[in-house]
This record gives sequence, C-alpha cells and structure tokens, in this order.
Amino acid sequence: WTRDLVQRVDQLAKWAQSAHAPSIFWMSGFSFPTGFLTAVMQTTARTTKISIDRLIWDFEVMKVEDNYLQTPKDGVYVKGLFLEGAGWDKKNACLIEAEPMQLEIAMPTILFRPAENKKKTMATEEDRERKTDIYSCPVYYFPNRAGGFGHPSFVVEVNLKTPHFLNSHWVKRGSALLMNLDR
Repeated sequence: WTRDLVQRVDQLAKWAQSAHAPSIFWMSGFSFPTGFLTAVMQTTARTTKISIDRLIWDFEVMKVEDNYLQTPKDGVYVKGLFLEGAGWDKKNACLIEAEPMQLEIAMPTILFRPAENKKKTMATEEDRERKTDIYSCPVYYFPNRAGGFGHPSFVVEVNLKTPHFLNSHWVKRGSALLMNLDR
C-alpha cells in the first residue's frame, strides 16, 4: 500500500506543479474515482450545453503507446486498469480468452469520452444478449467486488468489443476491470 500511496502523491504533485491537467490520468490514484468521472461529465455538459442526464460514456481502448497520445479534445485518458477473467487483443482492440494461468493483464490506456445518448435503451436482458459485439465490463476499485471501508467497489461500466463471444460468456467468467490488485 505504500507504493500505491507514493504513486498517488506523485500524480497529485505533478498535477499541482503544472498549469494544465495531465493528459493521462491514473484513475486508481483518486480516492473517489466516481467523483472524478462525474466532474468530467459536468465539464462536457457545460461546454456543450447538453444536460448531464443526456450524456453517456463512449470508450476507446488505445492501440498506441501513451507517449504518442495528445490531450483529448473531449474526455480523459485513463491508465492503470487491469482486466480479470479475459484476455485483450491489442491489434483488434477486443476481448479474447485469457492465456492459461493468466489471472489479470494490464489494459492499454482507455479514452473516456462523454457523448450525447441518442440511442434507445434496450428493453430486455434478451435484447442485450443478442447484441454480441459489446460487453459492458464492470470496473471495480477493489478485487473484492463487495467493496470495503463503507464504500461500494463498483465504479462504472466500460464497453469493450467482443466480436467472438456473447456477453454471457464474459459474465460467467466474472470478467471485469480492476483499478487495484491489492487483495
């Protein structure tokens, strides 16, 4: 936990010394990541004059290294997430089966971009299951998904491409993104 604390202090110190926000955020370094994501949504809502209730998250998993990323026009880059219960195909940017004995892998940086919700919500679980190309992957703060210290562990759902499997495949495997691997 001391390494984690040092990384948090380092992230905040670098941010405090700069006139601008970092181009990539280590979301695990925030004590309240949902508050950070809400602030990003509010910023977009004010800039675009769209009600925050009409905004949803659009996600893009980056295929390039972090040092090639420019600060996004809208949204934030998030690093430091780990994928559990699945593997990641970097070339095609989609979920695949995990390698044998692979518990979790580091995910590439992900762009969290607020976007106006223009789609109708799918009516039933059966409708969602038919939509096979996207898995709404839960993000948890702790590997213990029940949470701790009086706070829930669930943060947000990140839509990940899954062209080869139904959503139920990843649900049965308990596939999730973790912000912290400390057990």
